[in-house]
Amino acid sequence: MENPSENRQSLSDTIRTRAWFVDWLPAVIALGALSLISEFGLFGSADSGKLVWSLLNLAPGLWIVRAVIRSLRRADEYQRRCQLEALAIGFGVLIIAIYTVGLLQAAGVGDLRQLVQISFIGSILVWIAALLFKTPRTR
Repeated sequence: MENPSENRQSLSDTIRTRAWFVDWLPAVIALGALSLISEFGLFGSADSGKLVWSLLNLAPGLWIVRAVIRSLRRADEYQRRCQLEALAIGFGVLIIAIYTVGLLQAAGVGDLRQLVQISFIGSILVWIAALLFKTPRTR
């Protein structure tokens, strides 16, 4: 039988987890909302608001960058190392994916917008998987 005190988090871990959700949740919700808007054809109309709608996608992206930086600053040495290694792996996957997209575009294969989105989403998923793999004590 497990000791219940082994599964408890310290107060600082609880605060760190809550702060993580406060940092990430608005960005993820905004990114999802903008994706839904673009799927229903409400995104990027032909008028002068097209630039504003297009640049609006930067807001959740910048919020995610803010969340990553804040989570790195809150992390201890072990967590920071794991996060940076996972980020490096995800970045490497993104570089190779974008290189592949360039080769496919040179050959006239596929839609550039979809290929870039697939590359971005794939690198994020690899980053998350690497982070989960690198930090088994957080499972």
